[in-house]
Amino acid sequence: MDKIVTRLLELKEQANADTLVFRPLFFRISDKGDREKFLQLLDRPGISVTDQIYDQLRELIKTAHPSKRLSDGDIREHIESRLAGTDLLSYGVWVYYPWSARMVHVLDREEFIAVRTSRNIYKITPAERDVLAGKRIGVIGLSVGQSVSVTLAMERICGEIRLADFDVLELTNLNRIRTGIHNLGVPKVISVAREISEIDPFIDVKCFPDGLTENNMQDFFTKDGKLDLVVEESDGFDIKILCRYKARELGVPVIMEASDRCMVDVERFDLEPERPILHGIVKNFDIPTLRSLKTNEQKIPYMLDVLGFNKTTARLRASMLEMTHTISTWPQLASAVTMGGGITADVSRRMLLGHFTDSGRYYVDVEQIIGNRDDAVKKVKGVLPVRKEKTTFNVSRSLAKSEKATPLPEDSLKQIVSAACKAPSFANLQPWQWVSQGGVLVLYNAFDKYGLSGDPGRINLMLSLGASVENAVQAASSLGYEAHVELFPDKGDENLVAAFRFTQSGKKDTGGLAAYIDARQTNRARGNAKPLTDPAREELLNGNTEGDAKVRLITNRGQIETLARIGGECERLRLITENLHAEYFEMLSAMSGQESIESIQSWPPQVSLAMDVIGDPSVSRLLGRWDLGSAFSAYYEDLIGSSSAIGVISVADPTPQAAVRAGMTAERVWLTATRLNLAIHPFSLPLAFMRSDCRLPAEKKSYLKAFDQQLSLIFSGVEATNVLFLFRISEAAPNPVRSPRKGLEEIFIK
Repeated sequence: MDKIVTRLLELKEQANADTLVFRPLFFRISDKGDREKFLQLLDRPGISVTDQIYDQLRELIKTAHPSKRLSDGDIREHIESRLAGTDLLSYGVWVYYPWSARMVHVLDREEFIAVRTSRNIYKITPAERDVLAGKRIGVIGLSVGQSVSVTLAMERICGEIRLADFDVLELTNLNRIRTGIHNLGVPKVISVAREISEIDPFIDVKCFPDGLTENNMQDFFTKDGKLDLVVEESDGFDIKILCRYKARELGVPVIMEASDRCMVDVERFDLEPERPILHGIVKNFDIPTLRSLKTNEQKIPYMLDVLGFNKTTARLRASMLEMTHTISTWPQLASAVTMGGGITADVSRRMLLGHFTDSGRYYVDVEQIIGNRDDAVKKVKGVLPVRKEKTTFNVSRSLAKSEKATPLPEDSLKQIVSAACKAPSFANLQPWQWVSQGGVLVLYNAFDKYGLSGDPGRINLMLSLGASVENAVQAASSLGYEAHVELFPDKGDENLVAAFRFTQSGKKDTGGLAAYIDARQTNRARGNAKPLTDPAREELLNGNTEGDAKVRLITNRGQIETLARIGGECERLRLITENLHAEYFEMLSAMSGQESIESIQSWPPQVSLAMDVIGDPSVSRLLGRWDLGSAFSAYYEDLIGSSSAIGVISVADPTPQAAVRAGMTAERVWLTATRLNLAIHPFSLPLAFMRSDCRLPAEKKSYLKAFDQQLSLIFSGVEATNVLFLFRISEAAPNPVRSPRKGLEEIFIK
């Protein structure tokens, strides 16, 4: 065994010494000096020899006489004439490849090129072939660039090729780079240079094994002659931009191919010296920032910016969301890389010959060209409830008559209703309609056909209306009125939620919770996980309950982490389940008043990007099919886990009236938290999952049982189904964004 180890180490050391060798050796043995070196080399053990020179001469003769049907005898005569007395072994050139110990006998340069390119004609004419032979091409990045480089060499689109890449071949590269496992650990530039030399030893290959850098960029572009074309396939975003500045400075065109949808990007800096970098698509060219990007997670926003976010495939975007979770880098396939190599070579040839002179971005999307006709994604719409017509809200005569009621001045009424409409509401639906008649102020549920998956039993709807009731009560108190509230006063109208009668209280409660109505906000920012102080805890718990609604604060770190895991998993399921996804993104639009999630909260850039990606139903559908999306469960788990406490509001019996009282309680707690400079963020999705399956697919319903068991342990002593409101409390920076609100003219009838 020791002998094996020793010998293996010797061989490995020898192999490592040859790692950077990529140039073949040429021997023309008619020359005495070459003949002596050739003989010395043949004495080495292990050399293999390939000598098919006679067959190459046969091909040469046939290509030189395409109009004649030559017999074997005719061909022999032509060969003897060409040899002109030279022995066959001395004709042409012997090429030795040190990395594989192969000696190959081939035609010399001009004849070799003529025979090897003979089947290009007239796709490439002889004159065009000669023009291309004088061209220099630089290739930056040798994953996709490997396929491009080899295809350029096979088609002989250049006489010189410069290769730049700092990386070595790894096993994961072999899903798309055509090479053998014996090349693992070999620098990519060396591997590609060897492959080109083995195809055509007369192409001049220059290697930049440190990759393209600011230090060697001038040499890459200009040493021994200026490049005629750059193929840019770099993963480094600083180099991606810097090389374009250099190319524009020198008037060198740039072509880039992305294996996703076979996007080909062409910038003709040779013809348009003032052309914007990357067509002006990418706005952030801050080189220090781009240079600092190390991880794939950091690079994703810039990569999608370069590719054009909306132009990438659903599978690529879905895969992006799994990076650093279930995969380590973005995926590429050999089929796409190989196709991209061919298309890039084709476009490069036409650019170098002057046949193609435009700049632009082009797609050869095979899935669109060859695909099922009925594969279009159908977006689910219309899941949110519809507001009733105002004419359907009429105060009943029995409510309109009351000796107690004190008609309020119009200004006071508007102040009270305005405050009531600043209450939080589920999905920012603002489900209230206020009607004033005969001294009575009435609150209606304004929605028809209410049946949201995320709100079984209309619990969140009633909580929202309850919060609005509480704001009206607090605002009236601040104006010197006492509000007498009757919930669901008309048994025949379930949408009539509350009736208010006001009496003079004798004093204005200017130090009450009404002072914090304008400042109250939903804050989804990450907290600092700092424990809730005892005074804050007491203030949040004391005096805030309405009816039988009870408030609990969970501060045990283990229970918070359990709730964080449940909350994270629920968010993942919502985002990858088709009906829940459609409902959620329509709700987001309602919450923000526009499509961008950034108008709801100042999210970290990677979160905002992830939400933009998952917003595409086709991406969500893929993640649902694969049961992935762990980026979202991880994010929400971390977010909820950053809380100082988790708040729970429960009732003895979850009736609509109890839910309204729970909403009043929730708003008091929320306003109190605002006074204490604490952030509140409701996350009641686990409760919705617990109350119903939210139309989850059968294969995902197994999650629900686990949720129920864990929640029951945390809510010990309380029926889990009686918990109506779940929210985070944390110390966090204020949210600079506020949800849009409906005007009084839309929600207040006099």
